[in-house]
Amino acid sequence: MTTLPALLEADHDTLTADPVACLTRNVIKLDEIIFGGELRRVGMGGGTTSNVLWFKGNEVWVASSGDSRAILGQRKGSSIVGVDLSNDHKPDLPDEQARIERAGGVVSPPGANGSPARVWANGCVGLAMSRSIGDGNCKQFGVIPDPEVQHFTLNPRRTA
Repeated sequence: MTTLPALLEADHDTLTADPVACLTRNVIKLDEIIFGGELRRVGMGGGTTSNVLWFKGNEVWVASSGDSRAILGQRKGSSIVGVDLSNDHKPDLPDEQARIERAGGVVSPPGANGSPARVWANGCVGLAMSRSIGDGNCKQFGVIPDPEVQHFTLNPRRTA
């Protein structure tokens, strides 16, 4: 929670010049830091999703790893509706599943009972997302920390 902002602050010039590359590199670096330090044991068996939003004027870059969603509330008439700013990284998405299977992982389909598709690493774990920070037991089976970075221009409207 505190390490990634510090990494981005230390890389400020790159962040302003190339937000996509900087956000990607530093999320991946955070994952590496977890496995190189005292959190290694925790990071092997557990992990987290990640949404990092970086604002510059009326622009926002959303770097997402996992299945937590960033949403923008937008006024539509007298209602406020949610607009997705990130995509969920589910293991049964074609590109995600192909990467996992190339690495030797197995993807089970969603269950009829509403259970999600899962990544199975050596027949265990059952991770319901294809990207995460941590979850080291799944890394060799195609689960990656690499965020998908999207860019949006916000157009705020002033109301009286």
